[in-house]
This record gives sequence, C-alpha cells and structure tokens, in this order.
Amino acid sequence: MSQTLNNASADPHVDASVMIRLEELTKRFPGQSGHAVESLTMDVRKGEIVVLVGPSGCGKTTTMKMINRIIEPSSGRIILNGEDVTSKNADQLRRRIGYVIQQTGLFPHMTIGENIATVPKLLGWDAKRVSARVDELLTMVNMDPAEYRSRYPKQLSGGQQQRVGVARALGADPEVMLMDEPFGAIDPITRDRLQNEFLRLQSEVRKTIVFVTHDIDEAIKMGDRIAILQQGSQIAQYDTPERILTAPANDFVKDFIGAGASLKRLNLSRVRDIELGTWDTVTTADSTEAARKVLARSKYSAVLVLDAEERPVSWVTADDLRRSEGRPLDQIGSAPQAVIQPRATLSDALNELVAARYAVTVVVDGRGRYLGVIDFDQLNEAIRSMRSTAVAQARSEFAGTHSSQGEPS
Repeated sequence: MSQTLNNASADPHVDASVMIRLEELTKRFPGQSGHAVESLTMDVRKGEIVVLVGPSGCGKTTTMKMINRIIEPSSGRIILNGEDVTSKNADQLRRRIGYVIQQTGLFPHMTIGENIATVPKLLGWDAKRVSARVDELLTMVNMDPAEYRSRYPKQLSGGQQQRVGVARALGADPEVMLMDEPFGAIDPITRDRLQNEFLRLQSEVRKTIVFVTHDIDEAIKMGDRIAILQQGSQIAQYDTPERILTAPANDFVKDFIGAGASLKRLNLSRVRDIELGTWDTVTTADSTEAARKVLARSKYSAVLVLDAEERPVSWVTADDLRRSEGRPLDQIGSAPQAVIQPRATLSDALNELVAARYAVTVVVDGRGRYLGVIDFDQLNEAIRSMRSTAVAQARSEFAGTHSSQGEPS
C-alpha cells in the first residue's frame, strides 16, 4: 500500500475488519549483526486473538512491543484501526492499548483498586466513574470488589494477581490488548483455569488481542489465528489452529508442532460441541434404600448424588451404602473431583479424566448444575471425527486446486 492510512473511512484500501496492520515492520538493535524483526507484514482482525509463537529469540515479544511502541521500530508502519500511529505520541498510544505481562507488573504500593484505576485516572475520568469501573472489572474477573478492592498485590495468590493484571489492562476499555506470556509463571492447574476464564471473558468483551507464548498447546487453545515465527519474526505460517494442525505449511511448522497432533486437536473443540453421556443419579432427598435400588439396576459401580439445585454432591457406591446405613446421602461417599463446564476444551476434559475416580468427567453449567458426563469413548470418537473432517477438507482443497489449475485461461 502506498497511501498513508490516517482515516479508515476515507481510504478505500482499508479493510474495516482489520484492527492492527503491520507493514514491513523492522527492528535492528545497535551492535547486532542481524534483524530482531525483519520486514514483518501482517493483519490482525477485530475481535480476534492472534497468537505469536516461535522458538526463543525469534522476535515475537519485540514484535508485540513495537505495536504500542515500548520498542520503537527501525522502519515500517503500524496502522491501528485505520490510523497510522507509527509517529504518534507514544504515551497517548499506550493509553489506548491494554498490556498484560507474565509477572502482572502490578504496583506493589498501590491497592488492587488503585492499580486497576491507573489508566482511567490518567485519562481524566471522574472519581465516581473510576470507582464504578474498578468494581465492574473486579466482578468481571470473578473477584468480589468488597473483598479485594482494598487489598495489596502481596496479599493475593499468583492467579489472583494475574486476574487483576487483566482487569487493569481492561481499565479504560481499550480496543486492543497485548499479552506477553500472561499465564507463563503460574502452576499448570491455575493456568488452565485462568485460560478458560479469559476465553469466557473474551467471548463477552471481544477485544482484539495479540498474545505471545512459547507454548504451541497454549497457542492452539487461545488463538483464533496463530502466527508461527522463525528468526527475525519471519512468518512460517499464519493461519487458524485447525489449518496449522491439519495442513502445516512446511517442515519447520511440522517440527514446531511436534508429535501428537490428534491430541492437540482436543484444544480446538469444547465440551459444548459434543453430545454428553448420561449417568445414573439420585438426590439428597432420596433414602439409602432408593439409592441401593438405582445402583442395583445400574451398569455403573456408583451413583451420582445431586442436591436440590441439581448440583453434584458425591459419588456413592454399594460399599458406601452398607457402611453408612440410615445416614443422609449427602453425608456419605466421595466428592466429585473431575468437574468442568461446557466452555472447557476437550483437552481439559481429558486432563480431568486421567485422574477421575470413575473414568468420567462430570459436566455442569455456570451455576454448577449437572448436565451430563464425558468418558474416554466420547473423546476417542471426537478425535476420529476431527481427523475425518480434516482429511475430507484436505482432499477437497487438493481437488479444488488441481481443478482450477486445469481450467483453460
């Protein structure tokens, strides 16, 4: 493109669906023989999470930091929602862009509320509006404002701090968010939960997000599109997770994905996408005798006890019933440990299944009410279905390509 993009509506060449356009973006640090980023051109569409992933030193973090000009580009242009911001005031630009880093970067001497209010205050919001926004964002990331607003970062767990980091990045309701390995310093269990929580949040706020990670599994789970980068931020493949897994562009991409592509596809589908299985249930209002009769007719070795709100309470076996004759059902058995919600990925379901007591994962809705179960057979069927779909798509694309090549000009 030769024209300067100062106004999206005035320039017929601007694609209104693109939020970020990088044009020939280049960075060469003094004293280095090569480029950290060399002539990178790519578009990030509105409302998408685009993940930059690649080996250490490939320039992914440098690329991301050039978008809000924490690092100034050596050459090239940054177009934000149709406006060339390459030479705009950098501080003003950053106030339009949310930024989340691995260690959260919270100010330790400020309360949680003060941290979240940082950018709104810089933008001159009045105190009432700032306070309302802090409470709104804490609620959005599932942290009770009354409990957390006045605490300090050191009083929170790592996962809670990361939630606050996301809330702060959303403070002024920016169009764009940059996330630099935001969940990388957290234990695996908390990391999975935060990823799922963030995807839930993104389904509501629909921000345009550039997300940096070194983990291809995280990229597949989080990204609408993934840019796999080689040295100098050269794009090896920029595509949807499905396409990258089923049609890697070259050997570099194949090697970077690694083995187990079928299992990685489990990150592409969610529990809500498959038909759930059923399990024999009783309620806490039922007697032990009623539970015994249900269990006698069941093909399973345990029944699932639900409370009055249809929330799972416990697994109860015949041995539990014999040892606890006459006691209420909510006081016997073992609590369900493998419990997930429909927005969780099938990979999450598999992780829970591995440690599940009865080889099933219990699925509940947002209020914790029982919906059904997932077992290994269902996951196997999901993998077979995804593999068949991928093969059919590849054959169709191959046939289409060769058909078009054979058409007369």
